Amino acid sequence: MKKIETVKDLFSTNIDISVRTLCQLAVLIALTFVLERLIPPINLPTMRISFAFIPMMICGMLFGPVWGAVSFGIADILGWPLMGLQPIPLILVSRIVNGFLFGFFLHRENAKLWPHAVVSAVSIQVICGMWLTTLGLSHFLGTPYFPLLVTRIPQFVIFIVLQIAIFPVLLKLRVALHKAGYITTHRTAYRSK
Repeated sequence: MKKIETVKDLFSTNIDISVRTLCQLAVLIALTFVLERLIPPINLPTMRISFAFIPMMICGMLFGPVWGAVSFGIADILGWPLMGLQPIPLILVSRIVNGFLFGFFLHRENAKLWPHAVVSAVSIQVICGMWLTTLGLSHFLGTPYFPLLVTRIPQFVIFIVLQIAIFPVLLKLRVALHKAGYITTHRTAYRSK
């Protein structure tokens, strides 16, 4: 696996942009949209639990931080007009950072439950959930930040557990897809040596 030595290496997409790659990304974006917007999530007064993070975890694992960020951002932007929602810029930033962090922590050949999946889940919920999304909702709803944060803490715990629990399944899926030749990221760390 190529070491990250410069800022340019960190933001490198590490893949050839081909029609097949773009189609794979489009399928993951569409699946995110369906899981978040069309399949009814669990809605509570200050919590919304959906499984839209699964395709974005897959995207981050397969394509890295840049494509994870771009894909999750596109999925959120597509939801605004299609579902008649008002854009909330801080939540868009939260989604982009979320996708980036999935790729940053999980796009590696030797990704493990500890530290990669656990640190990924915790950092995403602290940075994106507790800070950016809650701040965006606070501004949008006109409610104070800290009372809203306290009511959302159970959601953060649930998402940390879900992301850690689903990681081994997605890791096996990534290996199976790569072995079967469905993943065409031949310039990534997953190529055979």
